[in-house]
Amino acid sequence: MKTNSISRTITGWSLVLAPLTGLVAAAALPALRDTRSAEIAAIARHQDRFYVYALGILLSSYLLVPAFFGIINLLRERSARWAYLAGGLAQVGMLVAIGDAATELMFWQMGSPTADHTQMTELANRYESAAGSALVYDIGGLAVLIGTLLVAVGLWRTRVVPRWAAAGVAVSVVANLAGFATANQPILVASYLVMLAALGRVAAVVLGARSEPTLLPDGVPAPAAQ
Repeated sequence: MKTNSISRTITGWSLVLAPLTGLVAAAALPALRDTRSAEIAAIARHQDRFYVYALGILLSSYLLVPAFFGIINLLRERSARWAYLAGGLAQVGMLVAIGDAATELMFWQMGSPTADHTQMTELANRYESAAGSALVYDIGGLAVLIGTLLVAVGLWRTRVVPRWAAAGVAVSVVANLAGFATANQPILVASYLVMLAALGRVAAVVLGARSEPTLLPDGVPAPAAQ
């Protein structure tokens, strides 16, 4: 893989830490509710747990960006066009997802025991029903889904990682989106467990890859840095 050791280390560990922080967040999340009113009330009862969730989900979103750069680097040596198309689409969606994840810190404060929960519920409903905000996140979610599925197809076809890991990438993202969409915490936790197994295996390949040696003008490999 044509990347230096620092890049491999960053992307490799991001592949592990992204699902791990997501798993911590999903486990800490108070039981999801079907309505915003019930959710705001749950946040008020479990302020500390919801803060761990909000912070964990934000960190996970940040880490998925370098993590997928690691996957793109693996794919581009076998199928460069596919890597850039699929990986680029997934990355666009993940950048949008960072903004969505950051709003969880806002909901943490909206559920503060000192806040007017009736007003906060109305604000949350207005925010989520506004076309201007909902459209952005709907497009981002679609980009994550399609882009990640295409990445998984690329991993499956090129066999740069075991096929079970490629399938795990696809299954985990579909389950993750379904867990959030249906307010199902067990599915959410399971999605991060599958993601941890799949991306962890990808990380082993990324961290174990060797950079091609730099050649001196006469074609002799340059000595390794001490």
